[in-house]
Amino acid sequence: MVYDMIIPALPFIGGYLFTYSLYRMNIIRKAIHINVWNFIVGLAFLISAGAGFLLLLLMELGIKLSISPQLLYWHVELGVTLAMVTVFHIHTYWKSAKTMFFPAKKRVKT
Repeated sequence: MVYDMIIPALPFIGGYLFTYSLYRMNIIRKAIHINVWNFIVGLAFLISAGAGFLLLLLMELGIKLSISPQLLYWHVELGVTLAMVTVFHIHTYWKSAKTMFFPAKKRVKT
């Protein structure tokens, strides 16, 4: 099975740049921009995790359905979407993530 990475990524890159541009031009608030992408992360996770759980359940029970290959395809595609949106999430929360990953060095008083 061949999985596409560029085709599913393009709408998300375009959508993120669109909502980010609207935020930067003060057309929408930052909270709206963040809430839109939080919703997309949640929806992609629910669908991908649900498909993965269903595939695991079917595999453990030894059940083969005609829909399994399509379910696997969309599970992987939404996993790619989650990875892409995670990059956007890091961009949105970079200031707080930076302090978490690179804590400021404590100065020693002399």
